[in-house]
Amino acid sequence: MNRYLLLAVCHFIAYTLTAQSPVIKHPGSASICDGKSLILSVEDAPTGASFKWRKDAVLIVPAATEASYTATTTGSYDVIVTKANVHDTLKAIKVTVNPNPVASFTASASGLCSNLPMQFTNTSTGSALEYLWSFDDPKSGTKNTSDARNPSHTFIGTPGNGIDNFKVVLVVTDSRGCKDNTNVTVNVKQIPGTQLDGTGYTLYNGLPYFTICNESNSTFEFINISSTKATNTNYQIKWGDASPDFNSATFNTPLTHDYSVGKHTLQFIVTGANGCKETMVYNVFVGSNPAVGLGNPGNTIICSGTSLTFPISNTSSNPPGTVYTVGFNDGSPSIVYNHPAPDDVTHRFDEGSCGIFSQGFSNSFSATIVASNPCATSAAAVVPIYVSKKGVANFSISPKDTACVNTTVTFTNIGTNASIISSQGQCTPGKSVWHITPATGWTTTGNMGSDLASNPANWQAGDNSLNVVFNIPGIYKIKLRTGGNLSCGGDELERTVCINPTPVANFTTNQATGCAPLTVTTTNTSIQPNCGINTYSWSVLYSSNTGCEPGESDFDFINGTNANSINPQFRFNNPGVYTIRLFTTSKSSNCTSVAFTRDITVKAKPTVSFNLPSSICQNSSINPTALVNNCYSTTAATYAWTFAGGIPATSTAAQPGPVAFNAAGTHTITLAVTNECGTTTITKQLTVKPTPDVTIPPNLV
Repeated sequence: MNRYLLLAVCHFIAYTLTAQSPVIKHPGSASICDGKSLILSVEDAPTGASFKWRKDAVLIVPAATEASYTATTTGSYDVIVTKANVHDTLKAIKVTVNPNPVASFTASASGLCSNLPMQFTNTSTGSALEYLWSFDDPKSGTKNTSDARNPSHTFIGTPGNGIDNFKVVLVVTDSRGCKDNTNVTVNVKQIPGTQLDGTGYTLYNGLPYFTICNESNSTFEFINISSTKATNTNYQIKWGDASPDFNSATFNTPLTHDYSVGKHTLQFIVTGANGCKETMVYNVFVGSNPAVGLGNPGNTIICSGTSLTFPISNTSSNPPGTVYTVGFNDGSPSIVYNHPAPDDVTHRFDEGSCGIFSQGFSNSFSATIVASNPCATSAAAVVPIYVSKKGVANFSISPKDTACVNTTVTFTNIGTNASIISSQGQCTPGKSVWHITPATGWTTTGNMGSDLASNPANWQAGDNSLNVVFNIPGIYKIKLRTGGNLSCGGDELERTVCINPTPVANFTTNQATGCAPLTVTTTNTSIQPNCGINTYSWSVLYSSNTGCEPGESDFDFINGTNANSINPQFRFNNPGVYTIRLFTTSKSSNCTSVAFTRDITVKAKPTVSFNLPSSICQNSSINPTALVNNCYSTTAATYAWTFAGGIPATSTAAQPGPVAFNAAGTHTITLAVTNECGTTTITKQLTVKPTPDVTIPPNLV
């Protein structure tokens, strides 16, 4: 049986190694709102697997055995996936069910007349709530909804003498997106209709007018056409001319009223049987079609930034209520005056008219005035108005205004070019010219243009973009001049660029050789830029002679310095040759030097060994030889041998020659080798074996 289980496990392991491991997935966030659900699904499950879902490590009852589970409560959900008797519990998903906010509100009062605002007070609970109100009042247009916390609303409803009901709905949403809604039905009293008909009724500028086009006092007739005439209880008319109001419980026959020339405001106030009042405002106009004139100020060939004053005429006889609209087709807003009109209007032309077509004239603006009243409209215009545009000098520098010598700097005209319009309406573009000071130290293949002529119209235009190579370090002034003609003048902009020399790295050290650990201080003598600051990058290379231990690099930056310090300090811990390397970069101009290097030789005590047999016989000798690496020392090493029990007992030679040992036993041999960095001492033991005693037996014959 164990053999089959092992085989099943092997199959399952083979599957998991060749396929993606199953995981629990879900759409969106694992945080849901109360009343909602989250579908948890096993993805990449092995074919034929079975499932047992758990909540908080307890099997769900009744059993949940599908590849997906719908969670509706807070908890940690996992699933046991079983294949061939091998069980795999997938990583749990933490589901959080958040409480919903509670929507609630009150209304100020029901039973108001519908033309009075009703106040709604929010009493909802929840955090960071957002609000959406719907008032069930489509006739109120865009005011039918609100996102205010405590809005007010004036219901439009239907004219009448009854009650209108509106189902007001509030939806609240909290910061987690959880929602709740509630509704309250409010009722309002209908308001009476205020429809009035009469002489010359029309709409003018969207407003109701009664109009008689006459230059003398006129009589108007007014007819009650209220939609709630059968239930109205009172009518009031405020004539708007200081005459006594009309006030009556009935209005069944037409009324007449005399008005003087001009505009008057009539208020029609109707009271319904339910006590609600509504007021409608009507305009009454007596007058003739208006007259108007707009004078040409002369000299309408101008430059941008110039103001012109246009006389306004022929308006004195126009009736009150006449409106004057002055417009200029240069993109500026219209100016509106009510009668009486001013004597003139002044306008500043800030844009050029090149490309504008006005009433048959190319490259021209126009000035217009329109006088209007309910009777008619009159207009006058001044055209052509030729406005030449004064240029605005501006240019960009790429890659930046600080560069290295012998690199390319690009200057691009990004200003507004002038446009010149002749008296015949012909539009000619202005010209721009480049200047670089000093005139030497740089080259360009572009055309800088020429402004030797006093009139910009006679200049030779330079290129829009100029590539310049500066071959001498220094400060250069770049100027761009733009102009169109003498009358409009021109504009200029001057900027400076700083050209730095190519960075050259250099430094000195306080010492070039010494014994480990060796402290070295650097002094940075690299060439400095004209502008900005240089950055520095220090690194160290290493080499070592074979046999000088440990034969690997070991150094530190000390005293708070690092690889980017101006004058770093080093401590070299192991012997060898260290190459200090410096790159310097002109950060503002983005160019880097070639590497400058200096070698530091770090010496150490000698590395010492010597050859010695493990044992010799009594009355024999040895010939030791010192094997020494002097580790970059510049002085010869000295030697001190000590041979305990040997003849000779000491030596100062690297190869002391034969040393005899006549006494048996263990003897200590010591070698001390010294250079300027110190002494290295090593000791070895030599075993001297005694000579065996030989007994010669007697001669037996």
